[in-house]
Amino acid sequence: MLVYTAYSLSSDLNWVSRLLSLQYLNMNNVHIYRSMNSTHMLNMPPLLRLQLSNCQLKVPPFLTLFSNFTKISTIQQVDLSSNYLEGSLPTVFVNMTSLRYLDLSENQINGAIPLWLKNMRKLQHFDLSSNLLEGPFPHVFANITSLTYLDLSSNYFNGSIPLWIQNMGKLQNLNLYNNNFSQVEGGAIMGILGNLCKLKSFDLSGNSIGGEIGAHHNLSKCATYDLEDLELSGNMIGGTLPSWLGDFKSLRRLFISGNAIEGPIPEGLGQCKALVQIGLSSNNLRGVVSESLFANLSSLGSLDLRSNSLEVNLSSDWSPPFQLTWLGLKSCKMQMEFPRWIGKQTGLDFLDLSDNMLSGKLDALFQLEHLEQVNLSHNQFTGPVPYFSSSSPLNSIDLSYNLLSGPLVHSNPSAKNDSVGAFVCHLPSLQFLDLQRNNIIGTIPDCWDYSEELEYINFSSNNLSGTIPMSMGQAPNLNFLKLSNNSLQGPIPPTLSSSSNLQILDLGENKLIGNIPFTWNRETHPSLKMLRLRGNQLDGAIPTTLCSLPMLQLIDLAHNNLTGDIPRCFGNLKGMQSSQFNSHNLDILSQDPLDDITTVVLKGAELPYTRTLKLVVNLDLSCNVLVGSIPDEITNLARLIGLNLSHNHLSGIIPMKIGDMTSLESLDLSNNNLSGTIPSSMSNLTSLSIINLSNNKLYGQIPTGSQLQTLTDPSAYEGNPGLCGDPLPNKCETSQAQNQPQQNQKQHDKKEDLENPWFYFVIISGVATGFWGVVGSLLLKDRFRFALFQLVDNVVDYLYVQVMIRLNRFRN
Repeated sequence: MLVYTAYSLSSDLNWVSRLLSLQYLNMNNVHIYRSMNSTHMLNMPPLLRLQLSNCQLKVPPFLTLFSNFTKISTIQQVDLSSNYLEGSLPTVFVNMTSLRYLDLSENQINGAIPLWLKNMRKLQHFDLSSNLLEGPFPHVFANITSLTYLDLSSNYFNGSIPLWIQNMGKLQNLNLYNNNFSQVEGGAIMGILGNLCKLKSFDLSGNSIGGEIGAHHNLSKCATYDLEDLELSGNMIGGTLPSWLGDFKSLRRLFISGNAIEGPIPEGLGQCKALVQIGLSSNNLRGVVSESLFANLSSLGSLDLRSNSLEVNLSSDWSPPFQLTWLGLKSCKMQMEFPRWIGKQTGLDFLDLSDNMLSGKLDALFQLEHLEQVNLSHNQFTGPVPYFSSSSPLNSIDLSYNLLSGPLVHSNPSAKNDSVGAFVCHLPSLQFLDLQRNNIIGTIPDCWDYSEELEYINFSSNNLSGTIPMSMGQAPNLNFLKLSNNSLQGPIPPTLSSSSNLQILDLGENKLIGNIPFTWNRETHPSLKMLRLRGNQLDGAIPTTLCSLPMLQLIDLAHNNLTGDIPRCFGNLKGMQSSQFNSHNLDILSQDPLDDITTVVLKGAELPYTRTLKLVVNLDLSCNVLVGSIPDEITNLARLIGLNLSHNHLSGIIPMKIGDMTSLESLDLSNNNLSGTIPSSMSNLTSLSIINLSNNKLYGQIPTGSQLQTLTDPSAYEGNPGLCGDPLPNKCETSQAQNQPQQNQKQHDKKEDLENPWFYFVIISGVATGFWGVVGSLLLKDRFRFALFQLVDNVVDYLYVQVMIRLNRFRN
């Protein structure tokens, strides 16, 4: 046996072929393509086992390597996983007639399974997972009756799963996870097990399988003996859970989450005494779950009943026969104080009791020292925010939507002098912290520069006061910060310019003052997607540096005291421009901040967005003191679905090309000083459902056609005495309708002239030329100057004589 490592790699591998007695060669993680003579290293007649996993092998070197394999027919085990093999399944395996183990997982092999594979009758272990294979379930496996392990997961196989699989009597592991299978032949999900008496693991999750789990045609009793893992999650399976699930005496893991299963959980499930994990979340299960169901499940370590219509009726003082590490009882209609029996599950590392009616204080959490993730949101818990020791492994805390009170800074209950601004900052593994919608008071502790792992902070809708601490901008991995709807004061801390990973920044509905930092640009915030500062007391101009932010897709600066013009460079916001912009590129590996619930003012109302927030592109500058015209460049923002510039002091005309903003669903330009006619291109806004142009100085006929015909509320146009046409009661005269296109063009041309610097240059040049043409002649030519003065004297004398003659006549 030779186990070869990358650390012992030489430039010449020809010496390997001289090991004539070698039977087992392991060169995993060795990049053999960099070595000389590697193509001859398999000239070893007795070689039985070959492992070349993660060797960066590609097809040509691979084929050359095996073409020199002198005794290819005798090899029994080949592992080529995690390489770069692509194209169809290589035919080189046809000659490996003794092959028993073949692992080709995590490559890029595509196409259908070839027919020649049926000749590999000794094959026992076959792994093709994580490739690009497609087509119906391969019939060639019907001829390979020796198979004990078959993994086709994470490919693109489709169609029906055939019932002849039940004749593969030696099969112990069948993994079809994450394909596109639509049904089991005959509709009997469990019937596929047939006579598979040795099957231990069956994974059909992540497909689109319909049918019912309750049907079990052709299911032999022996099929219930050895099955340990049954995974059917993420399909479209309906019906009820059958009572005969209790016949699977060896069942250890049962996962049927994410289907459409109805009815109660059968008591028979409690007879599966070997159960270690139960996952039934996200179905339509109903009924009461009582203690009797778990009486015999002493090995249970994971229980997931989340997001059903179950009523979990477990006494607070219940003494369960198991110790859990994972518990999910979200939306289980629990009405009690924090259950004391959960506080005794001291090995818990995951706890989700969200969306129930639990109340009382959270003192019992102190006992759960191994918790890594806790979600108690959407309940009625009271008292202070619980203290967590700095030695806690917690990485996610969600206590939002409760009635927690008191300050964030309090003392360790077990050590009177150990003050914490603390625990929220000093949890070394903490990544996610959500305390929104509580009654927390006091200041935000200034200790966040210690939070190296923290990515998500949400303290919105509490009663926090004081300033935003400087250290909050120094958490190096922070990508979500939401402090809205509190009573925070002072300026926006300049250290937020250091938060280069920020994607969501929401400081709205506070009492912040000062300017929007001019230091926010593409270098400081290359990933910023949402900037929400509405409802503060910010003043000054809107920084043009915001225009360089490449990902920005939501800007809400409404209800402040901002002055100056709307930056023309807003038209350069790439995140709002192309309708082909791919929002999926905005996802991050952990919690996607755009999946959070955020209130966006759109269509005249506050709308909560969760999973769809990444599709919302909105610009709201309303209720400020902005002046000047609406920049034509703003019509470049083709992805914008909401534009609100109302309640400012904007003047000029509505941009002629506003019809290019084809994604607009809501447009509010009301309560400004806009003049001119409404552009006819507005009829191109086929998605528009809300429009408000009221209280301006617009005139002419309201455009008709397309989506505008459905917007029949006259209040959208009131306060513009010069407007006429539907939906207003005053109709237009024919001349008004005919002259409107010319008026629009004249207004547009006039605006373009006034905004064109050459226009002013030509005027100034003409005046200067005329002035100096006259003055220069008088200065340079004496004859011209004397003639001019003589002319002036003659005119004055003539006028004097005429005035005196007429005066004498008037006296006589």
